[in-house]
Amino acid sequence: MKIIFLDIDGVISTEKSHYALDKDACDLLGKIIDATDAKIVVSSSWRRNTVEDTKEELTTVRHLVPFPFPYADKIIGVTIRAYAYVMQGVHLGIPRGVEIKQWIDTHIHSENGKNWNYKEIGVDFNYVILDDDSDMLLEQAEHFVKTDTRLGLTEDDVERAIKILNQ
Repeated sequence: MKIIFLDIDGVISTEKSHYALDKDACDLLGKIIDATDAKIVVSSSWRRNTVEDTKEELTTVRHLVPFPFPYADKIIGVTIRAYAYVMQGVHLGIPRGVEIKQWIDTHIHSENGKNWNYKEIGVDFNYVILDDDSDMLLEQAEHFVKTDTRLGLTEDDVERAIKILNQ
């Protein structure tokens, strides 16, 4: 199984598109999906509490979504919002990498994870993180493609992501 942990702002929502979904960047994401048959886990602040609500958020046309996100059918998960688990009144900066690690640990590397019919505990699993922020864990460095916040996903990013997923 191959997973793309997808941030949206600065990846497929760009300065050029006035921070709405960018058609060109979405097409580049499609190249990664086509070349790797990867699924998507949304790790962006655009995510909602459930996969269904996140798909609705990304496919309902409005100001920031000028067209339905073309790969909603590839979305299989959303990361937790780790800050929701800290005590009320306490502000902690929790790296996105922690939220991604929690998803992997819960869904891939643990018997406590969801028993999807194609789940093979940690076997034949690879992932890439597409994000414009650098708040990932050191253990995730070889899986991380940092995009330029203004440009979003580029051809070079696509090549690197495909290489990571196919190794």
